[in-house]
Amino acid sequence: MNYYAIVLAAGRGKRMRDESLPSEFPKVLRQVRGRALVEYVVDALRGAGVDDIALVVGFGAEFVRDAMGEGFTYATQTEQLGSGHAVACAREALLGRGGSVIVMCGDSPLFTSETISRLIACHRESSATITLVSSVLDDPTGYGRIMREKSGRITGIVEEKCAGAAEKAVREINGGALAFDSAWLWENIDQMQVNDAGELNLTDLVRVAISQGKPVEAVECLPEEVMGVNTPTDLANAEKILEKRD
Repeated sequence: MNYYAIVLAAGRGKRMRDESLPSEFPKVLRQVRGRALVEYVVDALRGAGVDDIALVVGFGAEFVRDAMGEGFTYATQTEQLGSGHAVACAREALLGRGGSVIVMCGDSPLFTSETISRLIACHRESSATITLVSSVLDDPTGYGRIMREKSGRITGIVEEKCAGAAEKAVREINGGALAFDSAWLWENIDQMQVNDAGELNLTDLVRVAISQGKPVEAVECLPEEVMGVNTPTDLANAEKILEKRD
């Protein structure tokens, strides 16, 4: 089965403001150990054998294009209206591709190629419509919670902004890397609903798939891998983790 990838690289990163950088400088180009955050994501994909990669750009788009160069398909998200909206912005550029697609965030530099390979293997072997990377965190604050039945079957993902007390108590979270059956994704991308925060979250497609009786699976990774970089503290922590891996 063919795989291609979409990397979301359109974010502003308001909490990452650095007065030494241009005001239009995007978060995914902030550096860890001399390399841009998004480069680590691309490396993880390529290390798992996924070379056909699309970058969804928006804020500071020209900076990303100049830094990453040719060899990518580029799609533009003119307004930042959520991860689902970002992927929808890539539909026109990618609609003709078959197989399966992996979606990752460009500010998550700690995923390993091994984890992406396991995601691909699980997605292929289970014939799932959606397969996601999960992790169990001591403190899951800020992450979407994975809801399951007693049987273990995934029933949905509830984002932090929309979670009640019982849902916030769940420690299994969506790590932010997902594999989709490509044809199903593009056929159903318009089925997402705007959430209470006024955004289209890609994880709402889990709800859509389950409502259709489609299988949704998950593979677990180490907690450190799911950490996105949203603050200068996150940037420093990512640097420490990457140093330990060498």
